[in-house]
Amino acid sequence: MQEYGSPEENPEFWNSISANSYLSDLSGPIQLHHGTLDEDVPLEFSELLFYQAIEADQYVELYKYEGDNHNISNYFGQAMQRTIEFFDRYVK
Repeated sequence: MQEYGSPEENPEFWNSISANSYLSDLSGPIQLHHGTLDEDVPLEFSELLFYQAIEADQYVELYKYEGDNHNISNYFGQAMQRTIEFFDRYVK
């Protein structure tokens, strides 16, 4: 990190290597699932990706699972059902 500085010090570099900078290159839709109490990945990461994908004219779905963790263990069945439906609709 010393070589390139922090994201605040050198945003041009860090944005250039961020996958979020290439959302317009996607060739298909995206589905995101996120527990609101995820302690591993902040909810804001998925929310930012969601809005950036919309700005890049991509189709994106975001499902938030209230009070759930990173594994979405309390809503796993619902998340998997949504994933299967998404796969059937867009990938199959």
